[in-house]
Amino acid sequence: MIGVREDLKSLFPETSLDAFFRIDGETVKHVVASRRIFRFERDGRHFYMKAHYGVGWGEIVKNLLQFKMPVLGAENEWLAIRAFADPAVNIATTPLAAWGKQGWNPAAQRSFIITDAIENTEDLEHWLPKLQQHPDQKQALRLKRAVLAQVAGVAKRLHGNGMNHRDFYLCHFRIAVPEQGLPERDKIQLYLMDLHRVQRRSTAPHRWVVKDIAGLFFSALYDSRELSLTRGDILRFIEGYTGQPWRQALQAKQDFWQDVIKRVLRTYKHDHGSKPVLPNWIEHTMSNKD
Repeated sequence: MIGVREDLKSLFPETSLDAFFRIDGETVKHVVASRRIFRFERDGRHFYMKAHYGVGWGEIVKNLLQFKMPVLGAENEWLAIRAFADPAVNIATTPLAAWGKQGWNPAAQRSFIITDAIENTEDLEHWLPKLQQHPDQKQALRLKRAVLAQVAGVAKRLHGNGMNHRDFYLCHFRIAVPEQGLPERDKIQLYLMDLHRVQRRSTAPHRWVVKDIAGLFFSALYDSRELSLTRGDILRFIEGYTGQPWRQALQAKQDFWQDVIKRVLRTYKHDHGSKPVLPNWIEHTMSNKD
C-alpha cells in the first residue's frame, strides 16, 4: 500500500515500498534499529521521512506484557495526522506527504511516512525559557500566557476527541518563530509533533489522559529547567483545559489532578532514583486548599 498527496505526485514518482526506502538523507534520529528519521530535499523542498523496518516479536511481547499496545510501524502516525486534520479536532502538525506499508507479519512489517518540513520553528522546551530572558518582560509574560493557553486548548481537543499522545511533553510542541522579534500574540502557531504513539478511541481512558497531563507538567517543571512555571500558569492551564474556573475544575475532578501529581512524582523517581521536592504551591493547588 502506497499513498502520495495529490499535489506532490510529480515529486514522488516512486511506486513501490522498496523505491521509497531507497530515498536517503541526513539522519535526524536513529535511536532504535527498527526506526530511522532523516531529512531530505526534492526540487528545493524539504521533507522528513520516518522509516520503520519491523519491530520484532520481542518488542511486541514486551509491550503486551506491560499492557501496552505495540506500535508496529508508520500507519498509526499517518492515521493520527489525518485525525488531527478533522475540523472537530483541528490540531496542527506536520502535513502528510506520502506513506506506505508492506507485509502481513506484524513483527516484520516495513512502513514509512513522509511529512513536509516545518521551517522556522522551535520546541517549547527550549523556546519558553529563552522567552523569559526577553528585555520586555510584560510582553514576554503576555506571550507566555497566550502560548500556554494554546497548549491547554490542544490538550482539551486531543482528549475531548478520544485521543491521547503518550509522549505529551513541551519538547513535542513546536512554535513558529519570526526571523526577528517575537511572534504576535494573536498569531501564535503551534504544532504537536511525534504522533507515532497516539491512541484513538471513542473516549480517552483516565490512565492515559493522566499520563499526558503529567508528562506536560513534568517537562515544564524538570525538563525545561530555566522555565519559571508559576501557580498562575498552572491555574490558567487548568481553566483552559477544563473550560471551568479553576476552583470548580479542581473540586469536580480532584482525584484526577491528584493522580497527575502522583504520576509526576513516579516519573521523576523512575528517571532520577529519588523523590523530587515539588514547589509548595503545586500540592497546595492540586489539593484545592484555598
